[in-house]
Amino acid sequence: MPAAHCVSSLEGTILHADQGFLDLLKRREDEVIGISYRQITDPRDLERSADMLALLREGAAPVRLQKRYLRPDGTSIAANLLVTRFSGPDRLISTLFWHDNGRDPPPARLWEAALRIRHVHDARIRLFGADLSTDPIGSVLIGIYLAEAEGRSIGLAKIATYAGIANSTAARWVEVLQQRGIVEGEHDALIDLRLSQSGLDRVEAMLATVYEGGDAAGMLA
Repeated sequence: MPAAHCVSSLEGTILHADQGFLDLLKRREDEVIGISYRQITDPRDLERSADMLALLREGAAPVRLQKRYLRPDGTSIAANLLVTRFSGPDRLISTLFWHDNGRDPPPARLWEAALRIRHVHDARIRLFGADLSTDPIGSVLIGIYLAEAEGRSIGLAKIATYAGIANSTAARWVEVLQQRGIVEGEHDALIDLRLSQSGLDRVEAMLATVYEGGDAAGMLA
């Protein structure tokens, strides 16, 4: 998954863009620097982008967002953004990830849900110990999903470290996931693990339940 960076003013005027950002937009540098984000944002996502800018007050946490960018040929491409506000001078730094193969990146809210699950798992290890916190399949699936959402490659050794299991154990679980059609089998697992489309759909259905549960009173009734 390609990645890019750009720097903009608090109002969304683009001040600097790397080659990755230019490749995403399929535009030259002189066509991008100095323009407003509104000129390259799909009209369907303008309101969402404006809401994001409003959230980025000084000292606020970074904001995750998925939006579609306009290319000169009239097509749109979806990208995930992580936007952070810095001061002195005030600037917005955006890191972007997208797919060039036509597959949309994971939705921002499900990316956030995966991070929440990971944070809960980390807290469980801290509070109860690693020996009472093993969940190899869940950790492998979340690790692969987050790597895709954040534009990183994750191979067998990295996923083993992420899940807190031995490489040999990770290899066995990855083989099972490949046999079940959840992880793609045509890529070299030592270098790049990817969810299949079926696996991605199922992981995202699981993550969506983070937002679907009732309140505590309803669950206890």
